[in-house]
Amino acid sequence: MLKNKKTMTAFTLAEVLVTLMIIGVIAAMTVPTLKRNADMEEYVVGCKKAYSTISNATKMIEMDHGDVKRWGNIDSGDEAIQKVYNYYSEHLNIIKSCPPNTAGCWQQATSLNGNKAGTAYGIGTNTITFTTADGMHWCFDGIGTGEVGVANAPSGSLGMWVDINGDKKPNQVGSDIFVFVLDPNRGVVPGGTDNNSANCESGYKGWDCAAKVIKEGKITY
Repeated sequence: MLKNKKTMTAFTLAEVLVTLMIIGVIAAMTVPTLKRNADMEEYVVGCKKAYSTISNATKMIEMDHGDVKRWGNIDSGDEAIQKVYNYYSEHLNIIKSCPPNTAGCWQQATSLNGNKAGTAYGIGTNTITFTTADGMHWCFDGIGTGEVGVANAPSGSLGMWVDINGDKKPNQVGSDIFVFVLDPNRGVVPGGTDNNSANCESGYKGWDCAAKVIKEGKITY
C-alpha cells in the first residue's frame, strides 16, 4: 500500500530577501515623515508651554512690582534688562544664567530661511540668556518689534526669545525657537500677533511664527 505523502512548502531565500527589501523601502519612506511629524508636535507643545510659562510669570511679577508699564524703560541697555531678569528669576525655575555677551545658555540659531540669527550669545542687542529647569533656553533683548510682527508695541518693549528644546537641533526660529514681546500695555504678546504671522513661511526669517503656531496648534510651513 502507498502512504500519503505530505508536501512541505516554504518561502525561498529570494522571496524572503525581496520581502525584506520592500519593507526596508517602505520604512525609509515613512519613518522620516513620522519623525518630522512627531518633532513638529513637540515644537507646538513647547511653544504653547513657553507662552503660558512666561505669561503667568509676568502676571505674578505685576502683583509684586506693579504693571509692566510702571517698570520703566525695560530694553535700554544691560542694566535695564538685568532688572527685568531679576524680576523673572523670582518666578521662573532658572538653573543657569549667563551674563551679557557670554556663551553657555544659548546655541547659534538660524532663521527659517537658513540664515544666521544672532550669535551664540543670543539674538538681538543687550542680551541676557538663561536656562530653566524644563530645558528651555531663554534670551531677553532689546528688539525692533515691527520685525517680529508686533508693530503696535510701543518703544520700551522687550524681546523674549525661547529655544524650547535647548541645545538640541535644529535651533531654528519658527521650528524650535519662538519670540514673544513684553508689551508694557498688553503684557506678553506672541510674535506675529499684529501682522497675522505674514512672514511665517520658508524663505522668510520666520520671526513672527509664534502667534500662528499657538492659534493653529500645528506647524505647516
